[in-house]
Amino acid sequence: MILNDHSDDTACFLQVHLGGDRNFSYLFGDPRAGAGAVVDPGFGPERLAALAAERGLQVRHIFVTHGHGDHVGGVSRLVELTGAAVHAHPQERVAGARPVADGDQVEIGRRRVLAIFTPGHTAGHMVFLFHGRLMTGDLLFCGKVGGTGLFFPGSSPEAEWESLHRILSLPPETLVFPGHDYYGGEGERPHSTIAHEQQHNPFLLCPDFESFCALKENWAAYKKEHGIR
Repeated sequence: MILNDHSDDTACFLQVHLGGDRNFSYLFGDPRAGAGAVVDPGFGPERLAALAAERGLQVRHIFVTHGHGDHVGGVSRLVELTGAAVHAHPQERVAGARPVADGDQVEIGRRRVLAIFTPGHTAGHMVFLFHGRLMTGDLLFCGKVGGTGLFFPGSSPEAEWESLHRILSLPPETLVFPGHDYYGGEGERPHSTIAHEQQHNPFLLCPDFESFCALKENWAAYKKEHGIR
């Protein structure tokens, strides 16, 4: 299911839900050059390949924010279908992936994807910026942030705090496209902006790291008190 089509005359950008725990995958590229890419094909690789073909794109690159199964489950099949190169941080141990590091840029036709190292939810978590659209994986959701703790081996709240504040330095109008549709407020918000999250996300409103950790520890009670799903 295509939830949002943010394409324009110079770039194609689709937010797609194809399964999982409200997972989002992203298909984007340069339609004039016929070059395309996918971020986090956790589900529906055949559908992603078909969507690319419908828009005249050849999927040449697959970018992985992190190695959890709901984000990489469709990678190998999408490679079979398209021959695309896979890019992931080495600490994520994604089979067959080329290592990607902070600041790397990959050409998608006449545009580029910028890789930004954002550990926290996992040790090798990356986010990817394309044409003013930041695909944040499980670092930042609309109104929430990625989990850390015993259920997420290799996670670090300290690293996540630093990573979140690093991406807040991006232009405020930068669009935020998360890895899951976890928004719990009124209405629908499948995507956001850096400015909106900075002004409304309770985790980003925390004045210091200690408050951030306290909110994480008491998140269930906070959600109940504020009517957040």
